[in-house]
Amino acid sequence: MVGSGAGALAGALLAATAGLATIVIEKTDQFGGTTAYSGGGLWIPLSAPNQRASVPDSRADVDTYLDACVGQEHRELRDAYLDAGPGVIDELELNPWLEFEWRPFPDYFCEAPGAQTDGRSIYALNFDATGHEETIADLRQPLPPERGGWKEPFPTIIGGRALLARLLVALSETDAVLLKETELQSLIVEDGRVVGARCTGAAGESTIQAARGVLLAAGGFERNDQRRHRDQAPLGADWTLGAPGGMGSALEAAEQAGADTGLLEECWWAPGLMLPNGTASFRLFERGKPGSIMVNGAGVRFANETWPYDRLGRAMVDGHASGVSHIPCWFVADADHVERYGFATARPGREVDQEWIDSGVVVRADTVEELAGRIGVPADALVATVAEWNAGAADGKDPRFGRGELAFDRFFGDPSVEPNPCVGPLTRGPYWAWQVNPADLGTKGGVRCDSHGRALRPDGSVLPGLYAAGNTMASWTNHCYPGPGSPIGSGVVFAALAVRDMIG
Repeated sequence: MVGSGAGALAGALLAATAGLATIVIEKTDQFGGTTAYSGGGLWIPLSAPNQRASVPDSRADVDTYLDACVGQEHRELRDAYLDAGPGVIDELELNPWLEFEWRPFPDYFCEAPGAQTDGRSIYALNFDATGHEETIADLRQPLPPERGGWKEPFPTIIGGRALLARLLVALSETDAVLLKETELQSLIVEDGRVVGARCTGAAGESTIQAARGVLLAAGGFERNDQRRHRDQAPLGADWTLGAPGGMGSALEAAEQAGADTGLLEECWWAPGLMLPNGTASFRLFERGKPGSIMVNGAGVRFANETWPYDRLGRAMVDGHASGVSHIPCWFVADADHVERYGFATARPGREVDQEWIDSGVVVRADTVEELAGRIGVPADALVATVAEWNAGAADGKDPRFGRGELAFDRFFGDPSVEPNPCVGPLTRGPYWAWQVNPADLGTKGGVRCDSHGRALRPDGSVLPGLYAAGNTMASWTNHCYPGPGSPIGSGVVFAALAVRDMIG
């Protein structure tokens, strides 16, 4: 197994439990990949945790929903994912360390037929790491601690790290070997079949034979600025939220071995709220609160600000491609919003730290006109945008984009605000703006695979011995992000399908 996110570790656990000799290699000095930054959701409809929670659902509803938002492309992969998902969770839950539960989090296209407004995502239970300190010592920290220098409270581990910690503890009771700081250099191909891998690590170069196959589940190429500019111009790697190590080396090894690729232009997009050091942060909550809007370089709104992160991030990317600058956009709020909900890292009622203002990623002004000048958008356009917003907000409405009408919008709104928890005017200065750039949670294009996770050649034939999952695989979700946990769920399920094929 190449990589150590949820897909790779789940695949390793299933392989080791089935009696296969299993080796996991991770190029960095920490296990977990971008899964460690995540909330840990797996979008796996109709699984046992959903049924235990009595979530009303059916395969017909799931198919109707995916027909509407994903489409029919990659239908074979989609059916394989839906068919296998519940059984994969059943198999994982046979291990005493793995337990999942359903938690409410709406599907990302709540307006689509078949959508589940309470959500279809499941999560590993929080994990008490007491007594397992050594086993999880090299588990990657969450994104805010890793970039901010502080550590997550111990011993309770939550989110994606709870799933990873549980997988690491479960793997510690098998014969699987986990090697960190070991990087894949190339795949060994003999008689048209992948039979092993060449690696480099602390001890130098090594060769690992793989009689049953090699599973690439090492993330995407989100950190590879050169390749990003080639496949996703004008965007590079500046604002990615993917974990270190996501340079695409596994993908390149697969290409060199003869595998085909697809969806290389795609990412799991997100609006990246900028930090003073020039990197992006991933935040869900501010955009759903009253007294705020988001505008592009023309000073106008361009989407429902409360949309799920991929939809709003995609709107930024597509908007910029139209010729109107969306790099950067600006999240604009008035004094009431800032005092009530906070801003940047300032808690409600607290002052924004001066470093944010000095860096230019947060701007403050007494009037809307002055704010426009400071963020470089046309003053008349921003004034008109705020006036239009305020006119609708007086009745709790957003005539332009319908903000607050979807279940997802209301999930992040302020329930104390009536009649619309997501809509409120911008009327009191000072006014604030926070710079936003198109960021991503990782690329989602990679090795083209069949319904067993087997890598395909450009002519559509199977490349024996090579498998891919997660962000190293071209996603079945196409140009869509159906619901919270689609990336992790895809990684886990297709890793499991790959292992099933290896077992034969």
